[in-house]
Amino acid sequence: MTTLNVQFSDSTESTIISYFDSPQDSDQYENFGTVDTDDKRWATFYAKAGGAQCGLPPPTEAEASV
Repeated sequence: MTTLNVQFSDSTESTIISYFDSPQDSDQYENFGTVDTDDKRWATFYAKAGGAQCGLPPPTEAEASV
């Protein structure tokens, strides 16, 4: 599982609108946060953004707990 730096559409953090390769200055970007590659919000963003063609990190399935 990989942690990703993203920007959400608003403070509810329900929709990802941007991906960043590294952490960003929260004074410059509102609604900045992180998600893991197994987060359903990431899978939705990846599909809509043409993730495979853009070279974005692919979604993963949640790891089973032991």
